[in-house]
This record gives sequence, C-alpha cells and structure tokens, in this order.
Amino acid sequence: MFVVRKRQSADLIERLDPGYWHPAYDRLLARCRPPLEPLGEFIEQITYGAIVTGREPPPDPHGPFLLGQGALRHGGVDLGECPRIAPNSPWARERCMVRRGDLLIARSGSGSLERNRLAVYHADEPAVVDCWVDLVRLRGIEPDYVAVFLKTRFGWGQIHRLINGVGPPNLSFDEIRSLRVPTSEADLQREIAGRYAAEVLPLHQAAEYEGALRAMRAIVRDLETRLTDG
Repeated sequence: MFVVRKRQSADLIERLDPGYWHPAYDRLLARCRPPLEPLGEFIEQITYGAIVTGREPPPDPHGPFLLGQGALRHGGVDLGECPRIAPNSPWARERCMVRRGDLLIARSGSGSLERNRLAVYHADEPAVVDCWVDLVRLRGIEPDYVAVFLKTRFGWGQIHRLINGVGPPNLSFDEIRSLRVPTSEADLQREIAGRYAAEVLPLHQAAEYEGALRAMRAIVRDLETRLTDG
C-alpha cells in the first residue's frame, strides 16, 4: 500500500475545526455596507509585554503601571488594580511602553480573549503591557472607532472565527493584521470616537463601570445600524 502525502497550507492545518469554515461568517460580513480593509494597513507597531519567568516584577510607587488583561474593561483601561513596577526592570522595556491612543487587546484565554477584552489607552500615566496583552499602535484611523467596531457583531464575528480553532483561544499578530474594518467614512470614524469621549470615557474615569458598559453597548448598536442601513 502506498501513502501519498500532499503538502497542506498553514491555514488549513491550523483551522481543523469545521466551525471555522461555516458560511455564516461570510454572510455576516457581507451585510456590512462599506468596503472593508485589513487592519494591518493601519498598524504602525504591534507587540506584547516582556516575558520574564521565575520572578515577580519589583514594585516601585513611582514607576509605570503594568497592564494585564484584567485592566481591559469594556469602557476603557482600568488602572485601579494595576501594580507600579521599577522603571529599570526587564518588564519595563521601551517596546512595551504604552502611549495615549494605543489599542490594547487580550492575547489569549477563555476568560479574556473570548470575552472580547480590548480597550484604548487614554491615561497620561506611564504604563507598560504585560506578556498577555497585545499593544497595537495605529495610524490613519481612529483607534476608538476601531475598538467600537471590534465590539460589533461584524468585528467580534471575525475574532470569534479566528479563535475557533484547535487549542486554547489565541489571536496572533498576523490574525490581528487580517481583521477587516470599514475605513472609507472619516466622518463616521470621528463621530464614533467623539461619542466615546463624551458618553463612555467620563463614566469609565469615574469608575461607573456599569454605566460605561451600557453607554458603550449603545454606541456599538448604533454603529452596527449605520454600517448596514446607511
């Protein structure tokens, strides 16, 4: 008996779950009226925090905040439970430093990535991401608009499709770059970003997290309607 081995594509090998190929994903995106472009076209930098094993980060009350997945709330980044660490420690590398406007996405896990934990950083405090958070620096597109879009059924549907493979939920850099977003309507981008700043961010900054969540959900619903009905 002869066995013929045929080289398979990496995508096919990685996506063994038949749910990944379900046509419902394509039908969902087809309902989004504006043209979609890969998010990678707008990514200036993408990285994650330093991986340091066998020890804890040294505390420093004047150092940068260390942002983990738990800091990513639906209304924004919560610094309340984040430790401050020594600025000269291995965890505080320059590439991990967060800037205002950076999009932060949970890298993996059923309790974080599967709950669509992502937020834009709006604080002036110095901070770095830990190894479980991806830092996505964008150019040419409103980061708050991207964050809201990724919470719509069009954005989350793409993420859910990508993490619906074999093994623990995980989103790679290439998969983040492949996420498609509607980018042609600059006025809509500014409107959504403005609504977030006016309706969600003040509640989040006041630690009124339930109110911020409700306000965010309202903006998400409105954006879904705008993208389908015009």
